Amino acid sequence: MAREGDDAASKAALEELCKGYWPAIYTYLRALGCDREEALDETQEFMTHFIQGGGLHNVSPERGRLRSYLRQSLRNHLTTVRRDAARQKRGGGKTFVSMDDVEVFDVPSEPDAADQWFDRRWAWSVVRHAMDRLEERYRKRGRTAVFEALKEGLICPDLLKPYAEIGQTLSMTENQVKLEVHRARRRFAEELRSEVAVTLSPEADTDEELRYLMSVLSFE
Repeated sequence: MAREGDDAASKAALEELCKGYWPAIYTYLRALGCDREEALDETQEFMTHFIQGGGLHNVSPERGRLRSYLRQSLRNHLTTVRRDAARQKRGGGKTFVSMDDVEVFDVPSEPDAADQWFDRRWAWSVVRHAMDRLEERYRKRGRTAVFEALKEGLICPDLLKPYAEIGQTLSMTENQVKLEVHRARRRFAEELRSEVAVTLSPEADTDEELRYLMSVLSFE
């Protein structure tokens, strides 16, 4: 019974992870030349098969990164799909993504740049999830206004408003704002590392992966 409970928990965690990173999967398929409908269908099917097959258990220590493993698995999946175009659709009725969600993640068909698009969207998801968790931390402490005043500057320091202006909004001195910014940046870094660590094997270097993901966010 304990093993069944562990397997169920692992499957639930994997499903939650896939839900969080579907934009990278969808974007990759679009960059590889799939139209919107095909990319949506194959995103659903790939995630279903990955979850049902216990995908995380196949990420060996030498592979290390779920990002790299998932990207290669997805490319293999698409190759199989196109080789067997007459196959019957599967998926067990599970719906992860609706057509209404995908337009913002459409990209041009650029097979040569597909890997970069995948990694950039993956990095974007890491940042978004970390920011969501940080917002929840502030909300639980009744400090949502502080988070709202600082959040844009956490992602892009150039967007942080002058301390004096933030202080007026929050009724704080400039020194108090400076301290809040320092704390927010530290907490955001913690959330980023935590989010990245979930996608790596224990042997992988979290800091190296995080540095890489932050570097690809500038890809255009």
